[in-house]
Amino acid sequence: MKEIASDVFIEQNSLGIYTGIIQSESGMLLIDSPLRPPEGGLWKGCAEQGRDCQHCYMVVLDTNYDRLLSIKGTECAIVAHSAAITPIRSRNPRVSEDSQQHSENPDVVMSGTRMLPPEIIFESELSLHLDGLQVDLQHHAGSNHAGIWVTIPERKVVFVGDSVVVEQPPFLAYANLQTWEADLEDLCSDKYRDYLVVSSRSGVVDGDHVKAMIKQISNIRKTFDPLKENNAPLEEWHNQIPQLLGMFSQLDLFNSELFYNRLHWGITTYYEFNCREKG
Repeated sequence: MKEIASDVFIEQNSLGIYTGIIQSESGMLLIDSPLRPPEGGLWKGCAEQGRDCQHCYMVVLDTNYDRLLSIKGTECAIVAHSAAITPIRSRNPRVSEDSQQHSENPDVVMSGTRMLPPEIIFESELSLHLDGLQVDLQHHAGSNHAGIWVTIPERKVVFVGDSVVVEQPPFLAYANLQTWEADLEDLCSDKYRDYLVVSSRSGVVDGDHVKAMIKQISNIRKTFDPLKENNAPLEEWHNQIPQLLGMFSQLDLFNSELFYNRLHWGITTYYEFNCREKG
């Protein structure tokens, strides 16, 4: 566990997600789960010893499957955006067998009966207080329809979930590309000057990473827009995957397969939600 600001820690959990822990004298706020579900009862072990934790919240930054998987069995009050509890369409998009082998594929939560059951939900903004420390939650729907950014203004730290990823393809399934670009432009503004930016997949990132992400999302949008306008079949969308993978310079054999499947599933789902009914 690494302290990046006073009482603000990050660590990479066993599912590969960089999670956050904000600790006060009498409370704790987790940003995603630091632990696998079977170990959920041990979350207090991540806290600084000797503090009496009376209140514990867990903020779930979006609805990606590995993120939802990690919160099962938690002892914390779960906080999520209201869109996270909206039943997903019962119609499952077509998914390749290969993509089902990876935890990134949220196939398991695609049925209309599964939803996240948070204790606290909000629409646009929500502020939580741990003793005197204010933690602001804002809805940012670019990378995910239920996406949340967590800001600790006094510590100048912001957790942005999957809005920024470094040297890997983005998660496209529940994305709004135009909104995503706007979110990233906001992250580059004076509002977040001198902030530490924490990505769920890449840890602490800098301004150059954010600018590279803006370019990446812009290029993907420019690739997708003509396909949408021309009502292109799904196969033509899948044909863009090699080009999208070519945007990344360093991919080992394992990551090549993983990222191919991420894009294949993401494009399939994006197409189902944005294009199929228009065809």
